[in-house]
Amino acid sequence: MPSALHQALQRFYAGDEGLVEVEMDGFYADAIRDGVIYEIQTGSFTAIRDKLHRLANEHPVVLVHPIERYKWIAKFDAETGEETSYRRSPKRAQLWEVFDELVYATRLLARERISLELVVVAACENWLDDGNGSWRRKGQSIVGHELLAILERHRFEEPADLARLLPEGLPEQFTVPDIREAGRIRPRLAGRIAYTLREVGAIEYVGRRGSAYLYECAKEPK
Repeated sequence: MPSALHQALQRFYAGDEGLVEVEMDGFYADAIRDGVIYEIQTGSFTAIRDKLHRLANEHPVVLVHPIERYKWIAKFDAETGEETSYRRSPKRAQLWEVFDELVYATRLLARERISLELVVVAACENWLDDGNGSWRRKGQSIVGHELLAILERHRFEEPADLARLLPEGLPEQFTVPDIREAGRIRPRLAGRIAYTLREVGAIEYVGRRGSAYLYECAKEPK
């Protein structure tokens, strides 16, 4: 069942004039407004690749992915259902974290009629102390996910637009370590950023600096 966060974004993108959960081409589109389909995906992009490819054969599609810039965690007692604590997570997600999913969806980005929108949100995650959850949460299960506020929206119509997600301060020619250092990005994610941008044509390989591949942003076609 879709989370409250997912459902709130469906209603937001449908607006007053649009519809949610519309049957189209053998699938249910999350929202449709003015002839544009909005697909909300909070998890893996791999899970909806076939759906997006099919829908984009006949309709413009916007893949909407929330970035949780601020997240609160509400904990509840399993027996009473009462809230036991409410705190803000110290983590602040950045736009480039979408590359953890985009790395598996480069063909989607190259498709005509498919664009990407990152919606930066504040959200609340509800935990239930039932002993059935992950050890990372000390056995607490995630039982809800709610939208608190929409803070920003960033649309990427063309694959080359994704170069805007590179961290600021990069030299004209840069390496994966440069990406990592400029954004204080973990090494694996920095590599995924470079790989994805190269695969979609947003950056180009131009040589080497020592043992590292050297890239620069793709030139606009004349």
